[in-house]
Amino acid sequence: MKTDIGILLPETARALEKLQRYMLESRNVLVAFSGGMDSSLLALAAQRFIPDGYQTILVDSEFMAASEMRIARATAIRHGLKLKEIKIRALDEPLVAANPALRCYYCKKTIFTRILAEAEPQQKVCEGSITDDNTDYRPGKIALKELNICSPLLDCGFSKAMVSEVLQLWGAANLIRSAQSCLATRIETDTPIEAAILLKIEKGEELMHEAGLTNCRLRHHKNLARIEVEPDQIHRALDTAKYLAQKLKELGYQHICIDIDGYRKGSMNRPKN
Repeated sequence: MKTDIGILLPETARALEKLQRYMLESRNVLVAFSGGMDSSLLALAAQRFIPDGYQTILVDSEFMAASEMRIARATAIRHGLKLKEIKIRALDEPLVAANPALRCYYCKKTIFTRILAEAEPQQKVCEGSITDDNTDYRPGKIALKELNICSPLLDCGFSKAMVSEVLQLWGAANLIRSAQSCLATRIETDTPIEAAILLKIEKGEELMHEAGLTNCRLRHHKNLARIEVEPDQIHRALDTAKYLAQKLKELGYQHICIDIDGYRKGSMNRPKN
């Protein structure tokens, strides 16, 4: 292995050794890269262990915030990743735009079908799911299984904490940050998704970030913006919302509220019974 793993926790060291073996045995992988810390670790591992046998692919779609695209591109440049970028109009798929309970399934199926079309013969397509994701409602995992998309970090036993540990070891601590889900997760199930709504959400969250609210979400309820922040930022969010009220109203929100329960991952999910 090209790095000293002695300073890693034993469980993390074992997972990293498994990941190295996975990459060497695969020989040629295409990594679905979003710029988040999980897919970044997967891309960096491919770069380290099979430098001549990997490619990363970044999908530009309506669901990816412009700020996240900038971060992904900057990460690829800073760390010298081999990056290919493709554009996908996810909302052209009616079952995605209708936003049913299984919207994530249809979206993953659409996106990864296109990614598979970009892969070379015998090239494994990989994505960055980890063990923490098993506790969340993620119908998209079904699509990944159906398409035979590989999840090396998950298979090797990586948790979010372990990903962070390895990134620090590899001098990539700058990549450690809160997960940023796609913009569609801000819209309630069965509410049709439109590009204009996604843009409104994106601009609203940009305003909140600029005001100093770090890990936050703007949940879209027609003309009401429900803001979720970390519990220790709720009081600050009240002052911030008052300050931003006029700008949020200019985006089309007549009412702005702060959710006193704080940020909850997947709070808009309504699993199909």
